[in-house]
Amino acid sequence: MESLSAYSTEFEEVRSRHLPDDKERIVSRLSFTGRDAIRAVQRAYSSALPFGLTFGDSSNVVAEKLEAGPFREGKSSTLPDYSAERFVHSHAVENLVVIAKYDTDLRLMAVYLMQADRTMLKAKHRGASLSKQNIEPGNIDKVEALRDQIPTLRWREAMAEGDELFNEADIATAETALNAFVDTVKAATSQRDAQAIRAAVKDIVLAINEINGRSGMIETLERDELGVLIDAVVRASGFSLPDDEDITAEWREW
Repeated sequence: MESLSAYSTEFEEVRSRHLPDDKERIVSRLSFTGRDAIRAVQRAYSSALPFGLTFGDSSNVVAEKLEAGPFREGKSSTLPDYSAERFVHSHAVENLVVIAKYDTDLRLMAVYLMQADRTMLKAKHRGASLSKQNIEPGNIDKVEALRDQIPTLRWREAMAEGDELFNEADIATAETALNAFVDTVKAATSQRDAQAIRAAVKDIVLAINEINGRSGMIETLERDELGVLIDAVVRASGFSLPDDEDITAEWREW
């Protein structure tokens, strides 16, 4: 549970209230944890799980029951030492985020339900309005011009000056992915394909997620450089974004 002010910052405004002050507490997450995934002092949840889920379901079965594949996959460190590997998949189901946690065999150990936050609701609205985007084929030169803003040149200079945050292998991987992103957006711009532009954003964000998961080299400055570049490339195509919207937030982990 969270305070009203904390909840309102991340999520939509509460529709109704019964207490007159900020002492009101709002439920922000429901957690269901299975018998084999908990400490001895805890009691396993034994009633029916939401969406017809069952502890022990495979990740594929979970996706089928939710009728939605995961929009984010990663490793979890929040469950006890039940297995050597623990995985977490996040699914968007209507206006909820369903977080499924798995053991090393990708068998369901726990389920968390959360309300979709403002970022996810904006992304959902944006996805529904892609057909209304006014992509301009004549803007491919504007997209190409932004290739010069790929920040890997500065990263290499920082590495040469002794910054141990960076390594050549991950810089090269990021550079290849960023050039591919610009190429894809150029092609999508020429075809007026807003869906392909959004998919290109997802691909580059996931690629940087993977790089950062290995090296941790995306800190505040690097995050800002990448965010500015991705936003500028998308806008250069004619894709319209509100000034306060981060198109990377739906998938970004850095």
